[in-house]
Amino acid sequence: MDLDELELRPAPVPVRVAPLVQRRTDTPLEIEGRFAASRAVLLKSPASGVITGLSLQLGDAVEEGAVLCAIGDAMLRQRALASEAAVHGLEAALAEREDALAQAEQRGEPAGRLLGFEAKRRAAEHKLAQEKVQSKRHALLLENATVRAPFSGRVSSVSVASGATVVSGNPIVELVEVDPVVLVVDVPTWIARTLKTGDAVSVRAPSIEGALPGVIRRWSPTSADDVRRVLVDVDNAEGRVAAGERATAVLDVGERDGWFAPRAALHHEKKATQLQLVEHSRVLVRNVRVVGGDERQVEVAGRLDANHLVVLHAERPLKEDSEVVIRGDH
Repeated sequence: MDLDELELRPAPVPVRVAPLVQRRTDTPLEIEGRFAASRAVLLKSPASGVITGLSLQLGDAVEEGAVLCAIGDAMLRQRALASEAAVHGLEAALAEREDALAQAEQRGEPAGRLLGFEAKRRAAEHKLAQEKVQSKRHALLLENATVRAPFSGRVSSVSVASGATVVSGNPIVELVEVDPVVLVVDVPTWIARTLKTGDAVSVRAPSIEGALPGVIRRWSPTSADDVRRVLVDVDNAEGRVAAGERATAVLDVGERDGWFAPRAALHHEKKATQLQLVEHSRVLVRNVRVVGGDERQVEVAGRLDANHLVVLHAERPLKEDSEVVIRGDH
């Protein structure tokens, strides 16, 4: 054979492995997730002008309907007052025209002169109607220039300061509702099928002692066929937990066949948890979900098989379909 025709292949990587164990268990599942706000809204400037009355800070609690700030309200208020004064003046002018017409009729003025009085009355009436429309417009602009909280919540960001000049559409304040707070967990599909809306869930977080009671709001599909997203409402009236904080949902799904692997075998790659498995001297990389276990051994969920061996250590980095040589006892 010509040396140029030889196919160069990388040497097999020596690895140490451990069995992937499957056994019956009734231990509640523990799946990590993250708290999120149940509602969030970014309030934007409804008009252009100068911000006034804004004194909010991050974490401040606000009540529904509370005034957060105003935009250019001084100028708008002056216009509204001027328009209101103009309305009163035109109402008085209309009353004068109506009195003049009535007196002319009492004096028995000729029809031609009465038509003149009537025309002046209609002109005054028309001007009053126009000014009333303008007055309503100025009042509406003044009302819209006042930014109010659409719901009770907490301030999660403040984009401007009092005295700043903004244009319509600029972000001002972001509000989040964190009572209840929502725990978002991605669970294997077979687990989600056992859950129902309204089921009680125990929730643990590093920032609190003990567990918090939660209730499943709903679950929905994700882009992965084997994963469902579960939303758990957790009472947070005292503000003990914050959006973005990690927490663990404890789900009692009864007895099941669980897969167990050494915790040391877990790999974290691009926000995914993986196991490197060996099947017929070839490496299989599987994304898994950790659903329980302890410091030494974890229960995992994914596309697993009893014939798989779990890689504990390799002398070189492994890739999918790498050839390996098992080293040592397992």
